Amino acid sequence: MVAPADHEARVYLRAMSEPVANVEQAGYWESRASSWIDAEAWTVEVGGAFGRAALDALGPTAGWTVVDVGCGTGPTTVELARQVAPGGSVLGVDIAPSMIEAARSRAEREGVGGVEFLVADAQAHDLGEGRFDAVFSQFGVMFFEDPPAAFANLRRSLRAGGRLGFACWQDLFANDWMFVPGAAAIGASGAAPSLPGPGQPGPFSLSDPAQVERLLAAAGFTEVQVVPSTDTAEIPAEQLDAVVQASCAVGAAREALEATPDPEVRASIHRAVHDALAERVVDGRLRLAAAALLVTATA
Repeated sequence: MVAPADHEARVYLRAMSEPVANVEQAGYWESRASSWIDAEAWTVEVGGAFGRAALDALGPTAGWTVVDVGCGTGPTTVELARQVAPGGSVLGVDIAPSMIEAARSRAEREGVGGVEFLVADAQAHDLGEGRFDAVFSQFGVMFFEDPPAAFANLRRSLRAGGRLGFACWQDLFANDWMFVPGAAAIGASGAAPSLPGPGQPGPFSLSDPAQVERLLAAAGFTEVQVVPSTDTAEIPAEQLDAVVQASCAVGAAREALEATPDPEVRASIHRAVHDALAERVVDGRLRLAAAALLVTATA
């Protein structure tokens, strides 16, 4: 039986005449879109610096045509549109309809032109051959069901000499912002949620630099560079409750909460996440490590 969110994603994408090869991820992200939208301030805090660094490494200039893969609510799409103006354009692509709706609203609210949005699976959708000067993604390329096919499809969409640039997470243990609340939630619930296996779509599926290099080379990219980068998210202690709420809306903490209907267990999970994060407060600041890979390549 198809889950409701999965079914809704199928119907929506078929209506768009989109050849879907990644329907499971479409349903997953659409079912969780509202939580990620609500937690946007926190995810920007932990990942925004890496996205900006990946943009700098890509080096978009006026007149470029760019596709932003896994654009989410559109912050990088809007920034790209500003950087390629005048004369450039950006296509923001995401597999979740609700994310695209939020992205369109952002672009309209910020009055940015030269930008369009599309509900599509970048793994399978025909983006056009040699259409773009660049492909960009801020933490949107780790969820492909078939990474070789996906990156080959993205390579096909680039003109000769076009550029690829993206940020992806290093491994879980280097990312306290995800590991600390997740471990606390698992400990409180007494049961580990199902996690992606090796090679399966997930936030840390591209955490091995050598794997990224092999994958991109096989897809036809050259001049592949994978640069590790680290940062520390610092939040005033008075915002701890907001961080707890955001942490419980994503990742393993959310999975642990969804796995139990017992209100007492759910309350204990929230307390455990709060206490684990509170232990990281020093001198009035919550500090959590984050680590990503900044990747560039040439078509």
